[in-house]
Amino acid sequence: MTDINKDYWKTFYKKSLTAKESSFAKEVLPYIKGSLIDLGCGNYRDTNYFLFNDIDVDGIDAVHGDKVEDYIKKNKSPKNVYARFFWHSITRELQLDILKWAKGYIFIEARTTEDKLKPKVFNNHERNFVDVPQLVKDLKENGFRIVKLEEGTGFSKFKGEDPFLVRVIAKR
Repeated sequence: MTDINKDYWKTFYKKSLTAKESSFAKEVLPYIKGSLIDLGCGNYRDTNYFLFNDIDVDGIDAVHGDKVEDYIKKNKSPKNVYARFFWHSITRELQLDILKWAKGYIFIEARTTEDKLKPKVFNNHERNFVDVPQLVKDLKENGFRIVKLEEGTGFSKFKGEDPFLVRVIAKR
């Protein structure tokens, strides 16, 4: 994560410490059996939701000094990998490394290439918009079966912004 992104997110998370869990966290909760890693956990809003629902969960984020690259090299994959609003903030190389590493369910919510041209409320940081057909191909090539895939708006409205997202639940 670049310093400009890290500074941006530190400021953002300080302002949203009391945020409720996301609708995506609620949607995937029934699928989670066993341990979970929340990649790019931010202010721990979804991490805490999972914890309060008796899920053995760890949250990591560059804002807190964590490096996902190091984490996946040093740790065995838990049964569940959660990546909300993280997939579009990492390189394709890291995406593929995570897919090779993940062993059970993977839950991804990310901005897609369809969102690229939409006006942004929060636009002063980098994004790698997700090409959905490529994501599906990457998942399948890494042994995942798509359990559920949705694309569109209305999933995560925030302060006047309604991003075009993909939500994927996949299982290896």
